[in-house]
Amino acid sequence: MSLTVTPTGAALGAFITDIDARQISPEDAKALNDAYLKYHVIVLRDQNLSDEQLVRFGECFGHIEKARFISPLTNRDDIMVISNIREDGKVLGQLPDGEMSFHFDRIHQAKPCRGAALHCKETPMAGGDTCFSNMALAYETLPEATKQKLAGKFAVNSFTYTATTRAMKDGNGPRATHPIVRTIPETGKKALYLCRLMTDRIEGMDIAESNALLDELCDHIESPRFIYQHKWRVGDILVWDNRCTCHARTDFSSEERRLMKRVTIGDNALPMH
Repeated sequence: MSLTVTPTGAALGAFITDIDARQISPEDAKALNDAYLKYHVIVLRDQNLSDEQLVRFGECFGHIEKARFISPLTNRDDIMVISNIREDGKVLGQLPDGEMSFHFDRIHQAKPCRGAALHCKETPMAGGDTCFSNMALAYETLPEATKQKLAGKFAVNSFTYTATTRAMKDGNGPRATHPIVRTIPETGKKALYLCRLMTDRIEGMDIAESNALLDELCDHIESPRFIYQHKWRVGDILVWDNRCTCHARTDFSSEERRLMKRVTIGDNALPMH
């Protein structure tokens, strides 16, 4: 049976059914990629993949990058473990606790990733949702005057590892400069490329003007009309296009376990500038 694509009804995202993520045919892989480009976020439910199977599934969307941090909860160097599970007081995963502000993965690096696939193994009873904002739609709905103001502009982005809010950054982490509006090569769509957690300033503006414009843009992209909020269930696999969606995490109880395994999909396109 061919897979079925059902839009979430929000500003982005689609559910994929009638598919077993352990057995992806070339036709399935093409259909998954088509849905990924159209809806920016795709969700497969009721899947139970081993780490090796998750890597093979992720390869449908591109090459899989090595994880920056290795967790004892996996034996692979291409699986990132996002978890608050602790052993003898030591956290076994990355980004363990609480709320996390809107961000793009690896926007602080010279060549960010194309996307990622996240597989839910354990989730709290409430909270720990992931919110995705449609940055292509957010750009399309900007006033023309704002689009003109952003044309050709670049922004400096930085990150402090383990920071989940802007206030937690120490200013010493890696940084990279990228266009504040980028074009998705497969579709030609333009998308905003900035976020509250990691974008520090817009080049060519004084700091007050830059801060005011970034606050205005961040408020815009975080409006509910652009967002799909995913409530995790064990067995979910969610794949997102990191080039035209930014994402955030809602708060959850530190008394409940959360375990996610992620593969990062590399970007084969040319450098952005």
